[in-house]
Amino acid sequence: MTGSILALSLSGNYDPGAAVLGGLVAMLAVIYGGRAMGMTTMDLLRTLGTMVAPDSSKQTAYGIGLMMHLMMGALFGLVHAGVLTAFDPTSSGDATILGLVIGLVHGLIVTMALPMMLTMAHPLVHRGDIAQPRIALTGFGAMTPVGVTMAHGVFGLVAGAVYVGIVG
Repeated sequence: MTGSILALSLSGNYDPGAAVLGGLVAMLAVIYGGRAMGMTTMDLLRTLGTMVAPDSSKQTAYGIGLMMHLMMGALFGLVHAGVLTAFDPTSSGDATILGLVIGLVHGLIVTMALPMMLTMAHPLVHRGDIAQPRIALTGFGAMTPVGVTMAHGVFGLVAGAVYVGIVG
């Protein structure tokens, strides 16, 4: 086989449907990974749901949180696929590494920005019903920054792999 047969070309082949699917599959794959491994005490779906409906039932808060997180997964699937398409990796291995890097950068940004957002805007943090997130989300456990960053790295790997598998 020649190198050109094995080459991957995403340039000009941006597929929003595949990007959304990749983001949703990736989000479902990692939605509770850090918590299941004991790396964090943060209940992400409850935290998201109660941000907009602080006094809702547990089921309503989880439903809202799940919808919010899946919408973010679809949105970030579009962004990840756009970056992959722009960089046009030449192999599936390059696409995998790029997906991981995109995810890790995304995770670092979330780890630094989310504590500020929760402290400023979350009604249950203000009332003391949810722990103060503290720097890099360490208020939810010392390993939370690692778990959040790893989860986003896995998101990047899975979203990229699904996207490349469909489009590449």
